[in-house]
Amino acid sequence: MRYVIVGGGIGGLTAARRLRDLDPSAEITVLQEEPFYYYLRPGLISVLAGERAIAEITPFPPEWFDRHGISYRPGTKVTRIIPDRQEVECADGARLPYDRLLLATGSEPFIPPIAGVAGKEGVFALRRAADVDRILVYLERARRAIVVGGGLLGLEAARALVRRGLRVTVLEANGWLLPRQLDREGSAILARILGEMGIEVRTGVMAREIVGDRVVTGVGLEGGEAIAGEMVLFSAGIRPRVELAADLGLPVSRGVVVDDLMGTGSPGLFACGDVAEWRGRIYGVVPAAREQAEVAAANMYAEGSARYGGTIPAVRLKVAGVELLCVGDTQPRGGPHSEARHADPERGIYRKFVWDGKGKLVGAIVLGERAAAVESLVKEGVAALPLLEDLLSGSYPAA
Repeated sequence: MRYVIVGGGIGGLTAARRLRDLDPSAEITVLQEEPFYYYLRPGLISVLAGERAIAEITPFPPEWFDRHGISYRPGTKVTRIIPDRQEVECADGARLPYDRLLLATGSEPFIPPIAGVAGKEGVFALRRAADVDRILVYLERARRAIVVGGGLLGLEAARALVRRGLRVTVLEANGWLLPRQLDREGSAILARILGEMGIEVRTGVMAREIVGDRVVTGVGLEGGEAIAGEMVLFSAGIRPRVELAADLGLPVSRGVVVDDLMGTGSPGLFACGDVAEWRGRIYGVVPAAREQAEVAAANMYAEGSARYGGTIPAVRLKVAGVELLCVGDTQPRGGPHSEARHADPERGIYRKFVWDGKGKLVGAIVLGERAAAVESLVKEGVAALPLLEDLLSGSYPAA
């Protein structure tokens, strides 16, 4: 059997490793557009902060792939898929045959189409190793940075830039930070802590334009205010890389639409990770990419052998010692849900627990302390009420 995987990130590599376990004699080829072997993409923040080098977030050397019989080809861009011939065509003209194909092409950062973005020095996004290189070169020209987007990546990037000696302002269009995971009360406590670290947080503000003629000098906000800065880093979400799938005529919404088998509706063609849209949802997180890749690989080997049932999202943020865990349904919408909170702004502590109509713990936020056991409690769906007093006091029993 010949398996070809387009995309060499966490989804692609997880699928390759699983396929090798399932099918020891198969030909497995991973085509990676970036000119790097697989690296831990979340580790780019540590590289930006000066805490690690790219080599330190690259877990598998070339010989590892040789030992496992995986042909990993960095610097190889796929330009076309030819399903009637079961071939992929690469930018260098090479064509590779396949029996099963996995699209794990990932995503690109979304940069809002605001005035002044195009063609201006000092505008960045952070998604690839090459982005870090460009930012580090430019930092010699900057004293103040503006991060557009108060999600997980935006806050971690802000921390990294502060470590590099810059003054940083974070702009978030929603009313609070981490709007997909945190709530307003928890955000207020987090913003206060970040402010003490030198990160200014502005929520409920919308960037209108990038100011400056040829080089960035700041960001203009809706309403007329301008924030001064020599560089702008966008962290405003992602866009799945669906071009190959769209050219094939596969069903595409925001991402490549997949079923519970991670199939695309075209025989022998699967998708996983940031590019995949399952039941109207694109997770955009590492655990989902890994779990989807496992299911995709199982079905590439023996279709119908595994089903994907969704991923319980869990976000851990550690900014200069600040611990934050957001897991499960932290902002329930619809259906009978209850919640309880404990807030101690002076100590930087915030705890929130959510349970459903059956009393099952379905979501939690813990800010300001370690709470590894809470993630397991949510994922196992334990009964919330018998544990509630302990949870609110910060005593977390093992799952």
